Amino acid sequence: MRVVVAEDSGLYRDLLVRALLDYGDIEVAGQAATTAELLDLVEQAVPDIVIIDIAMPPTASQAPEGDAGLTAARELRRRHPDLPILALSQYQEVSWAQEIATLDGPVGYQLKGRVEDMDSLVQAIRDVAHGDTRIDQTLVKALLARKRHNDPIDQLSPTERRVLELMAEGFSNTAIAAELSYARQTVEGIITSIYRKLELTALPKDQNGKPVVNGRVLAILAFLRWGRPRP
Repeated sequence: MRVVVAEDSGLYRDLLVRALLDYGDIEVAGQAATTAELLDLVEQAVPDIVIIDIAMPPTASQAPEGDAGLTAARELRRRHPDLPILALSQYQEVSWAQEIATLDGPVGYQLKGRVEDMDSLVQAIRDVAHGDTRIDQTLVKALLARKRHNDPIDQLSPTERRVLELMAEGFSNTAIAAELSYARQTVEGIITSIYRKLELTALPKDQNGKPVVNGRVLAILAFLRWGRPRP
């Protein structure tokens, strides 16, 4: 798996790259300290996933403030619609997490301060690289608590909302079953109900009858994006 790391803090970038190199299936295809470097680097390196600091400055000489990394992520999605992007941030900005979700494609938003260990971060990298959506638990809870207009999420039962919350955090069906002390079959039934209430049951299928759109990801994105906040 070829990874490009974009981070303006030289120390943090160096530590992250050194740690990633300890994993045999990961190759660091390049490093960027600015968004301009990142955009050029992705064209050259053709990575399997980009890890980007959401608040990195557009140039190395500017102070590390704002959300230039988010702007760069939007541009990467425009140029490369299927490129997995994992955003790292020290800020618990729900709006930024929503912006990342609206990029579609494989995406993730991870708070730096909540990375328990390198194994958990690498798992998030692998999940996003393989097409999943991963949003930090703290932000998932904030999004879940948000009051919105005309939101199909309101139709979900407390159990369905909890299952969808765990899905957004990256839990597999098996992991959800273990977390909630349910049988896997029970979890699958709950997820089917979630799909039905979010009107995701009629997903387009290929000639072999397999969905061409990941319903799980669509459900998570509906949770993250649907409706507008109430005043």
